[in-house]
Amino acid sequence: MDELKIVRSSEKYAVSYCETFDEVAKEGKFLSISGGYPIEDMIRFIKGCQRCGYPQFLLIDPNGRAVGWCDIVRRCEAPDDVGFLGVGIAKRYRGMGWGSRLMTAAINDAKKRGFNEIRLEVRASNYNAIRTYTRLGFVKIAYTTDGVVTDGIAEDIWVMSLFCREIKRGGFEREKFFGRFPKTGFKFKKPNN
Repeated sequence: MDELKIVRSSEKYAVSYCETFDEVAKEGKFLSISGGYPIEDMIRFIKGCQRCGYPQFLLIDPNGRAVGWCDIVRRCEAPDDVGFLGVGIAKRYRGMGWGSRLMTAAINDAKKRGFNEIRLEVRASNYNAIRTYTRLGFVKIAYTTDGVVTDGIAEDIWVMSLFCREIKRGGFEREKFFGRFPKTGFKFKKPNN
């Protein structure tokens, strides 16, 4: 599968990105929603990431279709130097290392853009993803039962972090849950750096 390539996201891939996102969401195993977004929302998300300089990369197949994605964005309730990672790969391209390559591209870009910490949420039952995240340097920092509900089924989640900095007294303690992050509310404003 060397004919696949990783590129920065752009609107020209919005339709296939939307379709792949929907495909992964409908599996009900990886994302916190069970279906994709309307194309208008996906275009707005791509434009927002571009405008703010957020890392957003796509895996492109030989036909020019997006078959995977990875982005790192800020959320409203978090400090400006903390990014939240989202990643997904179409089923037929999993297990080939493309997810790690996508995440590495996004993480390297995030470092250049001033992110000091990157967080993600992963279902506790997704052992393969947890293993991959751990290999990339993420550590488990929080756990909650019934942290995600998809189609009426609740599952536990881990919050994992890369570039963990020491937290002063009164902050969260490693391995203890410190609060859920809402799935919306991305910061689409230009960072100061």
